[in-house]
Amino acid sequence: MWILLKRCFIARYKIILFAVITIIAGSYFIFHYSKSFDQQDSVDSNPGLSINSAVTDSNGAALYLQNCASCHGANLEGEVNWRSPKADGSLPAPPHNQDGHTWHHPDRLLFHITKFGGSSVAPKGFKSNMPAFQDVLSDNEISATLEFIKSTWPKDIRQRQKHITDKDAESSRQ
Repeated sequence: MWILLKRCFIARYKIILFAVITIIAGSYFIFHYSKSFDQQDSVDSNPGLSINSAVTDSNGAALYLQNCASCHGANLEGEVNWRSPKADGSLPAPPHNQDGHTWHHPDRLLFHITKFGGSSVAPKGFKSNMPAFQDVLSDNEISATLEFIKSTWPKDIRQRQKHITDKDAESSRQ
């Protein structure tokens, strides 16, 4: 009996350890090697466009429902068990509400991931199911969609995300 309990504990420990290592490695890569997406076509290459000031006729909520809700949920709730890897090693779609980690990232990175896909910033060997929308949505439509997502966050979360965006913009100018 004791051996069976020990094996069960070790199996659970391995799953949790894998998830923690994946999250830490992904976060490290995104925050420490984010210069790679500076070189590609992104919001930064179009100085007249930013997520917070996107002038568009598109409805961000409608664009979200049409292009994002099938994975991230109609209410931005994400997939069930979004922190636990699937059988193929990829992670389920995270929530875009205040409970997820979307707001932990600067606007420039959110735009880049939406336009070029999750694989464009994922560590080598990590499988991302986030598709690229560069052939589906215009830059204005991507910005409008992201602005819609941000508009659903509580004021304190929006302020914290703005601070992250401001720090990112400052560091990219240096």
